[in-house]
Parts: sequence; structure tokens; C-alpha cells
Amino acid sequence: MSQSRRDFLGTGLSLAAGISLAGLVPGGLGLQSCTTRKGASDRIRVALIGCRNMGFTDACAFLEQPDVDLVAVCDIDKSIRESRMTDIQKYAYDKKIIVPKLDQYEDFRKVLERKDIDVVIIATPDHWHALIAIMACEAGKDVYVEKPVANSIYEANQMVNAARRYNRVVQVGQWQRSGLHWQEMVDYVRSGKLGPISHVDVWRLGGNSVPKVSDSMVPPGVNYDMWLGPAPLRPFNQNRFHYNFRWFWEYAGGKMTDWGVHLLDMAMWALKLNQPDSITAKGGNLAFPNDAMETPDTLTVDYQFDQVIVTWQNNFALKTNEFGFDHGLCFHGTNGDLRANRSFWEIVPAQLNGVPVIEPVPRNMNAGNDLALHVRNFLDAIKVRNFNTAASILIGRDVARVAHLGNIAYRSGQKLNWNAETGTFNEKSANNYLVPLYRRPWEIPKIS
Repeated sequence: MSQSRRDFLGTGLSLAAGISLAGLVPGGLGLQSCTTRKGASDRIRVALIGCRNMGFTDACAFLEQPDVDLVAVCDIDKSIRESRMTDIQKYAYDKKIIVPKLDQYEDFRKVLERKDIDVVIIATPDHWHALIAIMACEAGKDVYVEKPVANSIYEANQMVNAARRYNRVVQVGQWQRSGLHWQEMVDYVRSGKLGPISHVDVWRLGGNSVPKVSDSMVPPGVNYDMWLGPAPLRPFNQNRFHYNFRWFWEYAGGKMTDWGVHLLDMAMWALKLNQPDSITAKGGNLAFPNDAMETPDTLTVDYQFDQVIVTWQNNFALKTNEFGFDHGLCFHGTNGDLRANRSFWEIVPAQLNGVPVIEPVPRNMNAGNDLALHVRNFLDAIKVRNFNTAASILIGRDVARVAHLGNIAYRSGQKLNWNAETGTFNEKSANNYLVPLYRRPWEIPKIS
């Protein structure tokens, strides 16, 4: 006999009526329904810390996996926490996945105290990523942490050290690393068919204004002191909260660390790049000069990697570039260009006397299951204690470092020369940006 909605709800789902699943999960991330569930002894128990946006999307992606039990959610905003519990249960009902009522927490430390939780998903604002991840590793949890791994280079290095010391599997939410069409792109670049590659353009265009608003009272149900955590104490302002936190240096790094880590990572992966020798940056708040944002709405960064220059651009005033792409990257080789974005990659050959130098390659489309593959890669790695996941903490650290180097070059107003051996700049004043100042009582552990 088929299970009725009433029977299904009786197993532990408490659903609020009337919300639609449409729009709850971003398209193109490849969440697919599961038809089988494994026995209790094989199951991985997961808790979500940070429930908005990608936190919810990540939770659904984990829920889809046949060996996962999502058991708890944690958020400092009661309204977000409770609404996401309902959203998750609605999503599970639609996919015919039985989810008992989730435990909920305001303080992530209560989640880490639970011995029955195997994995934590960290999808908080960036300034919290490192501390929660390090504490989770110390507590014996494996970690799925959203990008960028941290809001500073020092924190990112400490996360690498923590994963090593406590033997934890850490996957960074740079899910393009698991995408098949991205892997095909990397293979083509490495085939040599493009000829020598001297320049890669990487970009994310478009963006919205964030008009200034006055400080206000903390919304009911929000633990604002916990939201700030290690960041400086400031009056509550809606512009610095939830989604818009990413435009303020104390919490994030703007479009560079929002999208740059995804797309710069593809250039670094394909060309096996690690640390640049020098960085130059120019830009400012040029599209919206009277905006509340601290991070630049217009930014161009040139990274010199040995024989290759990688250029990052974000510009809120532009919607697309000459290719019609609002995001992507282009490898410029002597034999032609490879253009790629999240939908496809293609080859545009150079011409010699009107004849293509190499065979054109039509658009290779994304299969649309990048995130599902990424989560599966992580779960499989946990079971065999494989620390070299598709986007390991080392990979996440390396691209976060590059993104932060670009931001530091912009903020310092200097051409910077990076010493990869010492992990410092030759320009001593720029080194002040490497280590964050934590607000007491929070401290970032020093792990060697």
C-alpha cells in the first residue's frame, strides 16, 4: 500500500503548509532523488551549521545521498533556523525521504559536543569558517566547509594544520572540482592543443547596489553577539547581516572570495598553478560610488605566475563581456582560445590565412550534477579515510590564498611581491593583512 501524506508526516515530519519547493534549491547543482537507503551501521550522521543560502542547498544535497542522516541544524537566527527546518522537511517529503524531526541549536559548540554526529557542514559567513572548522576537527568531526575556506591567509593555513593534526577529512564547497565538463576542460588544456598559454582571463560581472541604511535594533530571535563572533563589536546594521555580509572586509572579501575562488580555481587546476610571484590590482566602488559596500564593485587583478598571467575582473556595471558570458574564464593559447563557464566549454581556434589552426570544439555542456558528485566524493572519502578529496583543504587553502592576495594588493594600493617560502610579502606593510585580529574571548588556535 502506498504511504499517504498523513502517514508520512506521522513518522516525524512536522510541515508547515503552503510553501513551494520552487526556488528553494538553486538550479544546476544536480540534486537527484534517492531510491534506496542503507542500513543504520553504514550511515553518516550530519549536522548543518549555518542554514541560509548554500547551507540549505548543501543540506539537501547530503539528504539525497542514500547513506546520510541529517540530524541537526544550527543557526544564530531563530527564524532562519525554524524556517529551514520546515524547508528541509518539505524537500525530503517531495523526494520521498523520511527525515525525523531535526534537533536545532543556536550555538555550534553544542553540535560539536555530540558524539553521535560524524560530519558538520559549515555554511556560516566567511569570518566564522576557520574557527568552527578547526574546533570541529579537534572534536573528531569530518568537515564540509563552504568557500572561501577562511577570511584570511593565516586562518586558511591553520585549517590545513588542524586537518592534518586530527586526521580529519575536509572537503571544501568548490563543487566545480567534481563537475565532469570542468574535468574535460582541464584535460583539454593539459593536452597542449592550445599551444603555449601565456594569459588567462577570469571574470564575474554584474551585481546590485547596497544603499546605505541606519543602524537599528537587533531583530528578535537573533544572537547578534554570536553572529559577530571573532569580528569587531559593531551596532547592528541590516546591510552587514545575512547575504550582504560579503561586501564588508571584517566578514568576507567581496566578489573576489564569493566567485573568484570558484573560477580562479579552474585556472589554477588546469595549469597546475600554486602561488603567484607578484600581484597588482586596481579598482574601487565605481559603479555605485555612494553605496554601503566596502569591497570594490569594480576590480581588476593581475597575477604573475612564472610564465603565465592570470587576470581577475569583477564589475557590477557590466552584465556580460564580449562573449556574452556574465562569468567564466578564457585560456589564451597560440592556437586558439578555450572559453568556459558553468554551463559549457568550447574551443575558438586561431586562424592562419583563413584556416583554423586547430579543430573547433562545439560547446561541451555541463551535466548539471556537480554538487551531487562533490558530496558523494566527500562521503566516499570519509569511509576509506582518504584525505585527498576532490576539493581538499589544501586545494581550498591554495585558491583562498590567491584570492586574498588579490584583495590585499587592492587594499594596500601597491604592487606586491609574494615570497612563497616565507608566506609573506616583500612589502612589509602589506603583511598586516595576513593575520586577523580576533575579538575576545575568541582566539584562533596556532597549530603547527
